[in-house]
Amino acid sequence: MNNLEPVYETTQLQRGAVYQINGTLYQYQYPDPYARIDHPRFCFRCLDGQRRKADLVLNKNTIRKAYLVPGYKAQRGSQVIGEAIQQSLF
Repeated sequence: MNNLEPVYETTQLQRGAVYQINGTLYQYQYPDPYARIDHPRFCFRCLDGQRRKADLVLNKNTIRKAYLVPGYKAQRGSQVIGEAIQQSLF
C-alpha cells in the first residue's frame, strides 16, 4: 500500500472511502450523530477478511492516524484478500 495520503482535517473524510488506520483497512461510515458539537467523532467499519473485526470511532485529534488509500472505494461485500480488495458481485 504505497502512496497513502495522510488526513489532517475532518473535512477531508470521504464517505465510502478506504482508510488505513494502525495497519488495518477501514471504510469511513459517517460522523457520529450523538457526539457533541465541540467534540465530534467519526465512525469507521473494518473491512472483511482482516484480523480486527471491531468498528472504530475516532475523534478530531486522533483522525491524524488515518491515511487515505487512493483509488479504493469500499462497497457492500468488500473484503481484503492479501493486499488487495476483492469486490463481490452480489
